[in-house]
Parts: sequence; structure tokens; C-alpha cells
Amino acid sequence: MARKSKLKKYQLEKFDYYQTINEYYMNNGRAYISVNISSINDIISKYSVKNDEILNPEFMHYIETNASYIPDKYPLTLEICNHKFSDKEKEIIKKVIKNHYAIGLFNKKNELKISKRRCKLLFFSGLGILLVYSFMIYIPFFNILREIFSLLFCFSMWETADVMIFHHDEINEKIIDLQNLSEIEIIFREG
Repeated sequence: MARKSKLKKYQLEKFDYYQTINEYYMNNGRAYISVNISSINDIISKYSVKNDEILNPEFMHYIETNASYIPDKYPLTLEICNHKFSDKEKEIIKKVIKNHYAIGLFNKKNELKISKRRCKLLFFSGLGILLVYSFMIYIPFFNILREIFSLLFCFSMWETADVMIFHHDEINEKIIDLQNLSEIEIIFREG
């Protein structure tokens, strides 16, 4: 008869997840993402122009998918395997990967700033509308206009809450992911 585990179902799932992470990704406190490469075109898009290279979308998807499984507290190491690159190609690969994620991080931080500005604008617009609404309450012949201002106030407050609660969290999560990817260490293993 098999022994039952004393762990609850959700604890077992979490335990299995971390055990899998440790088996496949972790080594000496670093998280390793290994990728098998047959040519530089697996990393750099074959449509790129010299000195204006971009990453291959499949390569980016592979890296980002694997990085999403790893907890944020571990530094990332990208291990590029099975192809011998020249020193110049290695420098290009490192530069393109670092630049790609650094630019993505910069864009997300700008998106967060714009979102915060939008949030403030909505909030203060809502307060202004509430102020106008509170004065209109005492004037009896503005019934329809009062209802419109009431609706506008509710809309602006709802949108403010939506942006603050949901949109900012999404952007902050993406910023953390891009921060980890922009600091990724890149090593090459030949053969």
C-alpha cells in the first residue's frame, strides 16, 4: 500500500514546480537557459542589416518562455550551445541581446510613466467633475446635466482604479521580467 504524502495538493504542485526548476534550470544559485544553435541566423534575424541587427523572433520567444518559469530572485545565464562563433560574432550576439531587452525595458518604463500621467489626469478630472456636480445639485433645472456629470465622475473614477490596479501591475511585472533579461549573462559552449 502506497504511503500518502502529508503535503496538501497545492503544496505538492508547488513542491513539484520548484523541484523541476531546480533540476532543469538551477546551478550554483544561477538560472541557466540553454539553447541549441546551428548558425548565427538562429539568434540574429537573417533579414537584419549589418550594424542594425535584430533578434530572431523564435529565439526571443524561446528565451522569454524559459525565463518566465524561473523565479525573479535568480540571476539568468544564457548558455548558447553547439556552434563555434568567431569573437566578432560573439560580441554582436551579446550586444544585440542586451540592447533588445534594454530597449524593451526603457519602453516599458516610459509606458508606466505615461500610464501614471493618465491616471492622475483621470483622477483630477473626476474631482473637478464632482466639484461641478456638487454645485449643480442645488440648482433645480439642471437634472439631465447633473446625471451626465454623475456618469462622467463615475467613469473617471472607474478608469482611474482600473489603470492603477490592473494596468500598472501588468506593466510592473513586465518591467521586472525585462530587467532580469537585460542583465542576462551570455556564455558560449562549443561542441
